[in-house]
Amino acid sequence: MASTFDPALTESTHLIDAHLVHIYKVGGGTIGRRYQGNWAYRIHQNGRVIASGEDLYTGAPKTHHEVAALALEFSLAPAGARR
Repeated sequence: MASTFDPALTESTHLIDAHLVHIYKVGGGTIGRRYQGNWAYRIHQNGRVIASGEDLYTGAPKTHHEVAALALEFSLAPAGARR
């Protein structure tokens, strides 16, 4: 997956289980508030991007940190386990 992060949006960076997870709410959002909808992410492991995209959708409102954890979980799941 490839994604170009929009510099006009606020990107949040989280260190989770030795992975750097960069996340932002597509359409804008304030860090610390909960939002539902589309999110963009970029995940680094050992200095390399292992996953990125703007295809993460949450039906329930989530914070940037909660979505960063979801993005990491989905990126590490076996390919057959992804929806």
